[in-house]
Order: sequence, then C-alpha cells, then structure tokens
Amino acid sequence: MRVSPWFGAIVAVAIASSAAAQEDPKAAFQAKYDSYRTAMAAKDSTAVNAILAPGFQMTDIQGNTHDASGIATLMERMPAAMSQNSKTTVLEATVSGDSAAVRQELAATMVRPGPDGNEMRMEMSVTSNDIWVKSGDTWLLKTSFQKDLVVKRDGEVFFKQSN
Repeated sequence: MRVSPWFGAIVAVAIASSAAAQEDPKAAFQAKYDSYRTAMAAKDSTAVNAILAPGFQMTDIQGNTHDASGIATLMERMPAAMSQNSKTTVLEATVSGDSAAVRQELAATMVRPGPDGNEMRMEMSVTSNDIWVKSGDTWLLKTSFQKDLVVKRDGEVFFKQSN
C-alpha cells in the first residue's frame, strides 16, 4: 500500500497541535476557573477549598482582603441568578516553574427589579490578576487581586472602579 507524503505531514501537524494544546496554560487554567465557578455557583465550600492554596488571599476592588473563610461568606451571599449567568475567561496565563500569573475576567448578568419596580438587566465585569502555585501535580489559587470592576444597568455604565 502506497501512502501519500501528505499523510505524514498531516499526522505531524496533528501531533504538534495536540502537544501544543496540552501545554497551553490558558486552556489549563480555564478549566480550573470553570471548576471554581461551578463550585461557587453550587455553594460547595468543600470543592471551593480544594481549589484554594493554604493561606489564600483575595483583595477586592475596594482593597479589602478575604481569606478562604471570607470567600465562603461571599459565596453564601451571592445571588443565585448571578451564579447561573456568569462566565470566567482567562485572558492571559504565564507559567514560571511552580507558579503561574493569570489575568482573568468574570462577567455576570442578571435581571432584577429596578428602583421603579420594572425589570432591569444588570451586568458586572471584574478583571483580576491571580497567582496560582503548584502543589505536587495540582495548581492551587494562592492570591487574587481585583483590578477593574464595571457594573452596567440596562447597558449603561452605572459604576466603575479600578485598583
């Protein structure tokens, strides 16, 4: 059986693409953030804590810091509608040994009664700079620092703050 020279080239490209996809830090951390968001939406503190490194610290847009127990409190207060309509997107990810710097954006939407009693659409976008550390074969979230927050009401910017 004669094999086309193109067959070898196609196989080589497929293998190289597969290896590159396995090494893509953005894709690897996207999966971690998807798990984290799912755990937060389910208000599953055990699953959330499994993603957080010992000594985890999150600094919110107002400069307040929260440890893992503080995140649990925030999770309990989170409106159900917001957790159902949220998406985290990894914007950048750079791995250096057992540490990784990730810039990510959380976008959430919900519909709720406005001041006049009519429904309004709320949109929130938070951009954070996060540090992950590797423990054995597992990446754990060590710090999260919120950089930008934008809140829109019916498509118009209602609140904006940067750190």
